[in-house]
Amino acid sequence: MRWTRVLAAGAAVSLGFITACGAPTPTESTEVAKFDKSSIATATSGMFPDATGPAPDVPGAKRGGVLTVPYFSTPANFDPSDQYFNDTLTILGLTHRALTAYAHRDGQSVLVPDLATDLGQVSEDGLTWTFTLKDGITYEDGSPVTAHDVVFALKRSFDKDLAQNAPTYQREFFKDGSNYEGPYQGDPKWKGVEARDDKTVVIHLEKRFESLPYFAAYPQFSPIPQEKDKKKDYTLHPLATGPYKFKTYTPGSELVLDRNPEWKPATDPARNDYLDGYHFKFGVEDVKAQTAILSSNGVDATSLNWSPIDSSLVEQVEGAKKGQFVEGPSSCVYTLNLDTRKIPLEVRKAIAVAYPFDSVRKAGGQSTHAYLPGTTFVPPQVPGWVDYQGVDGFDGTGDGDAEKARKMLADLGYGPDKPFELSYYYENDSAVAERVNQVRKQKLELAGFRVVDKGVPAKERRQLAGTLDAPVNMLQSPAGWCYDWPSADSIFPPMVSSNAVSQGATSWGNISEEKIDQEISRIQELPIADQGPEWGKFDRWLFENYLPAIPYQYSKGNAVFGSKVRNVVNDMHHGLPIMTQIWIEP
Repeated sequence: MRWTRVLAAGAAVSLGFITACGAPTPTESTEVAKFDKSSIATATSGMFPDATGPAPDVPGAKRGGVLTVPYFSTPANFDPSDQYFNDTLTILGLTHRALTAYAHRDGQSVLVPDLATDLGQVSEDGLTWTFTLKDGITYEDGSPVTAHDVVFALKRSFDKDLAQNAPTYQREFFKDGSNYEGPYQGDPKWKGVEARDDKTVVIHLEKRFESLPYFAAYPQFSPIPQEKDKKKDYTLHPLATGPYKFKTYTPGSELVLDRNPEWKPATDPARNDYLDGYHFKFGVEDVKAQTAILSSNGVDATSLNWSPIDSSLVEQVEGAKKGQFVEGPSSCVYTLNLDTRKIPLEVRKAIAVAYPFDSVRKAGGQSTHAYLPGTTFVPPQVPGWVDYQGVDGFDGTGDGDAEKARKMLADLGYGPDKPFELSYYYENDSAVAERVNQVRKQKLELAGFRVVDKGVPAKERRQLAGTLDAPVNMLQSPAGWCYDWPSADSIFPPMVSSNAVSQGATSWGNISEEKIDQEISRIQELPIADQGPEWGKFDRWLFENYLPAIPYQYSKGNAVFGSKVRNVVNDMHHGLPIMTQIWIEP
């Protein structure tokens, strides 16, 4: 599975949200990780269509306590229709159920029925999927969940205003989805998805979509009763179907969850509810949070930070505090996003040559516990991955070759009297983001670019960087991608097909190219088992011919947790802890 969209800050980045590490000066030497391909196991996510609730107990787990999660990123909203960032997907996974869900059995990720009785029934031609809802599932207010609510939620995910950052599979695959504009402005007779009765959801497709059961685990498939819809204000308190519900939400600051008494564990094979609640604090400098959590005084003993470990703290987590740190595989590739509409291809290549990857990592306090240098859009654990290096042996490391980049720009007609301008947003309320930006700007200017750096508060950057027509030409969202499920059909179609920008969302390079769309369609028509090698070839072809973004890093999942926090397990598919299996020692 993915937990997909990654939005970079100016500093260390991981796990699909803005991260800028904290106050201490980074260590003077930051060793570059050596990429050991043999250490990367092929990812899988099997199906368990007969799974029933309740979810298996965690041995020794105790009930009670509140887990506090402070981190630097600030979610733009919690509207289920719009979610495609790792942190908000994980948080809504506590409060919202979808047709299917990812669960964990014997250390493996599996897809299980959630609101639905199974993983869907598909017609012989592959163009109609039917999901039947379980009995007795209600919202937090006690009202019943119906198929009509799921259908309305899916229609709502087509609205460009509410679902600016949402996935686009529904637009690509649902019948006439590319022309539908959602329930407020779209054709009221649209039948891409319909409720046959109160319990039956039917999805009609333009073309086969074998991965639909995996997509059905996303919040866009979480029910929303139309009579309770408040459009943009729905984010303030989306109705819960999971084990927790919104208690208080202060946008830009914090979110507090407490138990949902209407949740029925007997219907849920994916979630446990050991904790009494969660307290998410946004805009907290990660290194400050990590330092306090390792000390574990007061509330910090029951806290967790899921951002990359700062290099200044590596000695602690490799030594005395080793038991308070978990790292593991993740599904994310980090990229330097370049707007192809505004930056010509040959200039994009010059940026790849000039970019100071190692200096940026050092300034951001990045540790090799959190990343491996990367060169491909597809992470190496995905079947079909092809190992290649792009522009002039590019390998995601080094400090940039300013002289060579200046020569490349000069050959294109740019120079001191006519510099090419690069512009981007960065967080100006983070000491580390400021430090990273200083290094990045200095190195790019040394290579002959004119740099316009637009400092904005962290709580605003996610929204600004995700705006398609923002007045910048690089470092827009997404700054990477985490696969939705372990197949490249969950990477390239949402990231470089024309569907993303047609819906008003940003994508890699904000690109819209007919040749790319045609090649994606050709591969998608193959049986899913045969697509892997073709996606691997597509990866290299995309880099060499279009370079919509520069892949430079494969992520690792990190979590630092207090001395009373138990059973913090990394999920290899998204590099975040399995939140519903955590418990707290009284």
